[in-house]
Amino acid sequence: FDTADLPTTAGSQLLAGWRPSRDAAVVRRLREAGAIVLAKANLGEFAGGGSALFGLPEATMKATFVPSGFGTAGGQTLNPHDPAYSPSGSSGGTAAALAAVYAPLGLGTDTGSSVRAPAAYTGTVALKTTRGLVSRAGVVPLALSLDVVGPMARHVADVALLLGVLTGVDPDDPDTRASEGRVETDYLRHLRPGALRGARIGVARDFAGHDAESDRVLEAAADTLRRLGAEIVDPVRVPRYVLESRRGIFTELVSTEFRAQITDYLRAAPPGMPRSFDELVARANDPATGYRSPGKALGLLHTQTLARELDDPVYLAIRDHALAATRAGLEAMFARDRLDAILSLPSPKPPMRIDDTAAPVPGFMNLANQAGLPELVVPAGMTQSGLP
Repeated sequence: FDTADLPTTAGSQLLAGWRPSRDAAVVRRLREAGAIVLAKANLGEFAGGGSALFGLPEATMKATFVPSGFGTAGGQTLNPHDPAYSPSGSSGGTAAALAAVYAPLGLGTDTGSSVRAPAAYTGTVALKTTRGLVSRAGVVPLALSLDVVGPMARHVADVALLLGVLTGVDPDDPDTRASEGRVETDYLRHLRPGALRGARIGVARDFAGHDAESDRVLEAAADTLRRLGAEIVDPVRVPRYVLESRRGIFTELVSTEFRAQITDYLRAAPPGMPRSFDELVARANDPATGYRSPGKALGLLHTQTLARELDDPVYLAIRDHALAATRAGLEAMFARDRLDAILSLPSPKPPMRIDDTAAPVPGFMNLANQAGLPELVVPAGMTQSGLP
């Protein structure tokens, strides 16, 4: 997030010392509401842009491996529950700071899971907002077709409070026009006893079965919702075409948009700093730079080979049609079973160790980005080993 009084590096040593001329729109809203910005948190570099992307060959994934929560500007973020384990990313620094009680409120950005996975791994709360509800002006982009800003906290009430400050139409982010007349400034009023009575909540089983402890927590959560008055519809299934297409959609879209949009963002950088994606790639792979992440350097190179032009018909088909097909598939789930919400595991397994190079098992999360829909992660229990 751009901050005029603190450096904005996107977690990268390549942008060390970069200080934008003004605050991001959401930072400005926070300050106007009386908030104090205590610190900028560490993050996965460029919110994951240029890291190993979903669905690539195993050899490529291993060569471009970067531990979740690592950036060349800030190093490795640790999980407060056990420092040998990942805080996930990219907003792992914010989630870890909240879990460690360094601050009550935080912000992150989310393109495929980047506020929700850290919340799941640290036992905190994070909301992936509906696309168009909160401005991204002044936020370092990864892929604007998917990017959203997400409030983070230890408690749902604090997330609701923070959300009411962030919402609103912003002429500097055209996507927010979609929320005109539909935003609220007080979401706390919806947190009322008995709110779940009569709600129909489907349990998505597509992402269970990978870890007995995680599955136990899911069952307990469903039982809790049932006791609170919800009608549980179990199971509900994500359409097969949606599950099978998500990785390819994400990789193609993020590679193409990151190359173009980070270049647009870097045009405001001062002389001597990288002014384009291609300059980032060149500097990261130049031994003279002393770049501290060989995996990231290779990942940036790989992204360069995957990225298409913004007028490429394949990219346009994904942006204009594939995303809409994902949304239609998820909305069909709601319509078919008359659902108010879907309950699922944000991550099919508990936190991984930081040094674990295996690709994480994908869950529901990047589907919500592709559909533009909201998704909330809340603490639901702990494994027997003490991990969220």
